Amino acid sequence: MEHTFDNKAGFPADAPSANFVPVAASERIQALDVVRGFALIGIFFMNIEYFNRSFLDFGTGIPPGVQGIDWLATYFVNYFVAGKFWTIFSLLFGMGFAVMLSRAEETDRPFIKPYIRRIIALAIFGFLHNVMLWYGDILLSYAFTAGGLLIVLFGRWKWILLSIAGLVGFCFIPGLSSFGTVVAGIAYMGLIGLFIRNEKQVTVFGKQIPLFSVLFLVAGILVSFTALACWLVPSMKEGRSPMTAMAVAFLSIAFLSAYFHQPVSARLWRAGVLIYCLPFLIGTVFGIIAYQQPIKSVFNSPEAVQLAAQKAKTKAEEELSKKAGNSEAKSASKVEAKKDDPKVVKTEDQKKIERDADSINNIQENKKKIAEDVEVLSHGSYLDTVKQRFNRLMDGPFNPAGMAFEAIALFLLGLWFVRAKIITKAAEHLPLFRQIAIFGLPIGWGLSVLASSIAVSHVSGVSGDGWQLSQMLLNLGNLPTCLAYLSIVVLMLHSNSVFSKIKALAPFGRMALTNYLMQSLVQASFFYGWGLGHFGLGRAQQLGFAVCVICLQVLFSHWWLARFRYGPLEWVWRVVTYWQIPAMRISQPAMQAQMG
Repeated sequence: MEHTFDNKAGFPADAPSANFVPVAASERIQALDVVRGFALIGIFFMNIEYFNRSFLDFGTGIPPGVQGIDWLATYFVNYFVAGKFWTIFSLLFGMGFAVMLSRAEETDRPFIKPYIRRIIALAIFGFLHNVMLWYGDILLSYAFTAGGLLIVLFGRWKWILLSIAGLVGFCFIPGLSSFGTVVAGIAYMGLIGLFIRNEKQVTVFGKQIPLFSVLFLVAGILVSFTALACWLVPSMKEGRSPMTAMAVAFLSIAFLSAYFHQPVSARLWRAGVLIYCLPFLIGTVFGIIAYQQPIKSVFNSPEAVQLAAQKAKTKAEEELSKKAGNSEAKSASKVEAKKDDPKVVKTEDQKKIERDADSINNIQENKKKIAEDVEVLSHGSYLDTVKQRFNRLMDGPFNPAGMAFEAIALFLLGLWFVRAKIITKAAEHLPLFRQIAIFGLPIGWGLSVLASSIAVSHVSGVSGDGWQLSQMLLNLGNLPTCLAYLSIVVLMLHSNSVFSKIKALAPFGRMALTNYLMQSLVQASFFYGWGLGHFGLGRAQQLGFAVCVICLQVLFSHWWLARFRYGPLEWVWRVVTYWQIPAMRISQPAMQAQMG
């Protein structure tokens, strides 16, 4: 069903007389449950590292000093698991959205209100998970992404623009600057919806071009002139890279969106692939350029180190003055501020020293926070850890919405898999899954291995070490690897060999929400100081622990679903979604039927 931004309905009509009810076990798509269970295994392998390490240390690669089997375990997860399984999970969320929407359309039942309740419940689960157990929660980000998907598929321009205008003021409220991510996200989702659902064409030089493409063409030309000015005017030197990258992105989007606008049925997956890949492709180009530069560290500049110390001292004095109300300290900081008169024109070298000094202070501040994290997580009480996580979340309460800019691409791909009936009728599309596996796995793994050959770790403040290029290649490889993993699981499920036993993961996947949060509870209880205190366990031992917990969870899932219709938290989620209380217990246990 196609929608346009100018349609009068905007949303599917809610039929008040019809009830939208939870899906029966017999109606479930087994492939989705099995893939979901498989994805949970990889998610556990990824997450367990950051139950033994500060999450603020994320993105620095293999820690220094790691050797032997721990190094191999870390390498395996970093290059063959991390980034590959959260993408599968994101695809599954998009598929789940599409299944729920399809069922609503087929039965002429309401969809929007139940799904909004579903999103709100997911956000609450995510918030509580974030604060009570682990800062690396992904559910809150998925709630923001799911809200964005509603805008993409059903949003109307009038309401999108009014929302942006009405909400932008919140960004200027002290402590709510991160709300700008939400406002930008609304505009971003609106533009994606414009590409997917709008058919309006504009004549340019005698050719019919989609409105979406024309908007990005105009923006790309304007930004190109700005980028050119940055290259020609020395005082605008700082804007060269970002403006050039933006111009390339806008012009690429304009060309690709016009070229691939038809057919309509392919827009979902094309939009998803473009949104995911384009930033990393552009990043790869800039990474190659950066890799050609000599290796440098901001700490190698004595002037930057000295200035950083001065700035840190001034900041400390200002904080003391605010706490103590010391007028002399306030006067001193005013005198200090006068030294940085904005009217004074600084040379490029001075600007670079200031940037390096700011980088040094940011690095030092992050190191301090990491040390605080480790201390609290390894020795603090449960209340100490809750307080710390809550304070960190409140530093940027809407930062989880930032992940929606990337995750929406995977939601769209997942939506397409269901709309095209590729996953719902997987047995009829096995040749396609075979092709995806054959091409996706070597491309994805090849990019991952290439990335690791460039750099496997990074020291903050160092440039020219190839880390940017390595991460861009790794992220590019995540998508084909993710699709290959998904395809391999589907092929195993539909094989006539022992590999079909992978269907044993189906109950594990049916209870994905319960098992995901249970994993965090088990890990927090085992690793943190308020629990058993095994914080800092070696990476290989972490994986062994994860395998043991997963095996127990699979057994527990089989046992539970032989007696109950839903997992505990899945049942709560359905109660909120459908606003009715479904039956929980199965009258007669059927363990054999559940285990298939």
